[in-house]
Amino acid sequence: MTEANIKLLSFIIDFSYTIVLITIIAGFLYYKRNGQKAFFFTYVLVAAIVFQLCMILVRIPMELGFAIGLFAIFGIIRYRTSPINPREMTYLLVSVGIAAKNALAIDSMEHYKILVSDAMLVLIIVLLELLLFKKSSKLKIIVYNKLELINEDLRPQLISDLETSFGIKNIKKIQVGKIDTVRNSAQLKVYFLDTEDQNFSPESLV
Repeated sequence: MTEANIKLLSFIIDFSYTIVLITIIAGFLYYKRNGQKAFFFTYVLVAAIVFQLCMILVRIPMELGFAIGLFAIFGIIRYRTSPINPREMTYLLVSVGIAAKNALAIDSMEHYKILVSDAMLVLIIVLLELLLFKKSSKLKIIVYNKLELINEDLRPQLISDLETSFGIKNIKKIQVGKIDTVRNSAQLKVYFLDTEDQNFSPESLV
């Protein structure tokens, strides 16, 4: 096997390992508890891009202008996107950090040290998730004004609308209470799993 083939195989293994690790963190530790597909998509792709950029920065000499241009691109992306909460920003930082660390440390650290450091980071995330973001069943009573969706046959559409309108995630059960035909509204009891980071709309909440 030629030296070029060995380097290519090493890159494929290191890149695949990093993406699998980020997928585990973003998929099993973040997405399974939060259900944000868009952020899961972002974490994996950002990690892939950062890993490859770091490999280029290490192995190919670059002019100062090109390097500054890369940072400018990330700066524009940062200020053109909607704000995200600290927990999701932290997962983004973890994805970027792991990708950069693994790419830059390939030639300077033994692989077992990279594995140990990644395992320790995953363990820390698991412990913090279990200790700080425990899911507990909670109840919200909502005055809801779309009576056409309270039919039992339209429960998926009702859940989707509640998630969009009120920011309630992980809805497990809905009970329809008093219906006010004059005001065209109904009282709903919404049972959901709370992860302490839900953003409820203050309107129409009792």
